[in-house]
Amino acid sequence: MDKKQDSARELYNEVKEMIDKSKLIELKETLEEYHTVDIYDVLMELDEVDRVKLFEILPLDTAASILEECELDLFMELISEMDPDHVRSIFEEMSLGDLADILRDMGEEEREKILDMVNKEDETELRELLAYVDETSGSTMRKGYVTINKNLNVQEAIKHIRAEAVDADSIYYIYVLDNDQKLVGVLSLRELFLAKDSEIIEDIMMENVRSVNDNDDREEAVKIVSKYNLVAVPVVDDEGILKGIITVDDIIDVMEEEASEDLYKIAGSSERERDTDEDDNSTLGQQIISCVRGRIGWLVLTAIISFIAAIVFMNFKKVIDKNLIELIFLAPLVVAMGGSVSSQSSSVTVINLTDKDKGVDGVLILKEIISSMINGILIGIIAVVLLALFIGKPEITMVVALTVLINMVLGACAGTLLPIILAKMDSDPTAIFSPIMAVLMDVIGICVYYVMINIFLM
Repeated sequence: MDKKQDSARELYNEVKEMIDKSKLIELKETLEEYHTVDIYDVLMELDEVDRVKLFEILPLDTAASILEECELDLFMELISEMDPDHVRSIFEEMSLGDLADILRDMGEEEREKILDMVNKEDETELRELLAYVDETSGSTMRKGYVTINKNLNVQEAIKHIRAEAVDADSIYYIYVLDNDQKLVGVLSLRELFLAKDSEIIEDIMMENVRSVNDNDDREEAVKIVSKYNLVAVPVVDDEGILKGIITVDDIIDVMEEEASEDLYKIAGSSERERDTDEDDNSTLGQQIISCVRGRIGWLVLTAIISFIAAIVFMNFKKVIDKNLIELIFLAPLVVAMGGSVSSQSSSVTVINLTDKDKGVDGVLILKEIISSMINGILIGIIAVVLLALFIGKPEITMVVALTVLINMVLGACAGTLLPIILAKMDSDPTAIFSPIMAVLMDVIGICVYYVMINIFLM
């Protein structure tokens, strides 16, 4: 056990002892010295009764921070055991964006109970956030930001910011609005405080503001933050009116979720299985059901395509009659090369599709095809040498070498073009990584092999 684990265990033992001895005032003072994450870890170790006792004595801002990070089951457990007025006070300290994320996972009845507990202004904003489709920028944004009017001078703006910043989640940037509440500029606090008191905000603001539309996929915000090294990106509606901001910590959460989602797609499964696996309260039965539902579609399609490959392979009995049985044992070689190249090409293409700085153009497509031809020639030469040494049948050597070359070029074409086609159809190009791609290239490879055999050897 390392020092961090020792420290966590010591804190838990200390908290548990104080709760057992009802030293709640002393416990409250002790916890003031610890980070919210440490307190959260202790909460997770305690039983339900002690957990509520500890949570009730926490400062409102600390309690709010814990609720923002906890799972839905723990959230409901904590608030259901406390006085409604105390819960309402904690909600007032919470980020509306985080609270909306929690509400989005609730049933309608539970959600309405929570909405009845918040003040009317917060309820209106929460309902606005909940109206957005999941995984859009609007559903991810926060409402706590600082704005100023472009017509104010610096002195007036600073005075306004001091009053508005109290309820803000982030004051990294000061967003400048016109009289119609449209986003027209942005300022950093440093730029604002270095300016002269008499200067007008419109004269010192940066007008070229990078923003996302509230109905855009949240990945657009990830791209902007990554490209321009921002700590927050504003969210606007179709008319340019500022609706909220997405901060860098939300971006990190989105990146983790999207990466996890893509990995499950690459494995040939779905978000449903991921969500069930990540739910600590899911039962074995629920996990099995989500696993089967997430994978069975791909497996059925894979089986059907594999059956087609098997039918083609049945016709290879002709090679036995002509004493060319070596061709059957060389089939894995010619098939594997096409699949490997398609995997490499699709990986590079998907990376470029998700990176707006690079993008996909004709140069990338030509690069993949020409490089696959060169690699195919090199692998073909190696195959020729090995076949000449171990088999010594020129006709087999020629067919295998040509098939390897053709399959590698076809693999590069499929791996490059299919993700582009999916992206053009507004589908997720990472789906091309699923097992279906490997089986598809196997079928293509076997068909090409069969055609080459019939052309040159039958």
